[in-house]
Amino acid sequence: MSTQTSLDQPPLATIPTPASELVLCRYCDLLQQLPALQDGEEADCQRCGHELDARQRESAIRPILYAISALFMLVLTNLFPFVGMDAAGSHRDMDFLDTSAVLLSENYPWLAILVWLFIQAIPAFCMIAIVYLKLGMYIRLPALVQTARLLYALKPWSMVDIFLIGLIVSFVKLLTHFEISLGMSFWAFCIFCLLHLRTFQVVDRHELWSRIAPAPQPVQGKIAGETGLSQHLKVCNCCTALVPLEQPTCSRCGTKVRQRIPDSIQKTLALLFTATILYIPANFLPMMETVSLGDSIESTIISGIILMWQDGAYPVAIVVLLASVVIPVLKIAVMFWLCYLTTLPQSERSQHGTWVYPVVDWIGRWSMVDVLVVAILAALVRFDALVGVYPGMGTFVFACVVIITMLAAMSFDPRLLWDPSPTEQLETRQ
Repeated sequence: MSTQTSLDQPPLATIPTPASELVLCRYCDLLQQLPALQDGEEADCQRCGHELDARQRESAIRPILYAISALFMLVLTNLFPFVGMDAAGSHRDMDFLDTSAVLLSENYPWLAILVWLFIQAIPAFCMIAIVYLKLGMYIRLPALVQTARLLYALKPWSMVDIFLIGLIVSFVKLLTHFEISLGMSFWAFCIFCLLHLRTFQVVDRHELWSRIAPAPQPVQGKIAGETGLSQHLKVCNCCTALVPLEQPTCSRCGTKVRQRIPDSIQKTLALLFTATILYIPANFLPMMETVSLGDSIESTIISGIILMWQDGAYPVAIVVLLASVVIPVLKIAVMFWLCYLTTLPQSERSQHGTWVYPVVDWIGRWSMVDVLVVAILAALVRFDALVGVYPGMGTFVFACVVIITMLAAMSFDPRLLWDPSPTEQLETRQ
């Protein structure tokens, strides 16, 4: 019998998790029995190998402690000087908030908003949300379901780790011409990054949702080892609950649930073609403009990489090359390949797509490094008439490319790699 849960007042998470339950893999759509897990154990899909569930030791208190510590470090990051720079007898301190505030004051609101969201607002919200959700395991709190939904919607857009790499790249660029001093806030930010990543590592989505509200189990006549498609079941991509095909929304989190992402391939291809078209001018338009003693020098992605290589910063040049050239091109090509695989008969498909998709989905966000580098340099290199750095139109176009490729990966439904091709489905109906 399916269990209905009120979205306004979810039950306390102290309700014990069932000894076993049926789950659908979000990557290959295989229905399988999830065994009871002990602390430190995880269960992987029998067909595609992706993680279905995990049990963390002290699953409530550890995320709370990590998240609170991360928030404390974020507060320290905003209280003290972040980075100092000396040039020709002039000194400038950059606060952490300057990375967006300076851009806003210089009439680059689109870049200022992106940077503020990616490195301040979204990471802070994610840590607060985790504390709130884990406290919901002990006391009844309102809007737990809505908070969890928003947490997992925003999680891919938290980019503090990418910003840290961008800082390192920026420092290497500047060290040949300026003296850099690292303030207390910089080290607080490094600790914040580590705690932020660790917090997400000790939070498992399936386990979190099972503690917020019991999973609905429409199990009558359902057979483990068969696909959800063949048994008129679908999985909620938000809370991982099983949902009958005829039910439009998830009874646990209220999310609209479809058996497959509607028009997944068409949406993905449209976004990929858009990203491909934009990527061409992104390589020719200036990423940033450096004004020194009245002279203006514009640099593109490629010219910036060449300059770092000539200056002997080989590791950083390779990092920027990978993030700004190799990863975007590779991601677009691989996503096109995955779309093509869905048109082939099942017997002719390469199963490499099963593990390639999550990798491509995760790694694509790292292309934002170059955009954040420009934001950092624009905020830091401000010495009036002596020297200044300003974002170019290429920064905006390239940021659009990265965001669009991320949206393309999100719109692709990996379960299509396991479904019959459109031709096979047509032959089956006939």
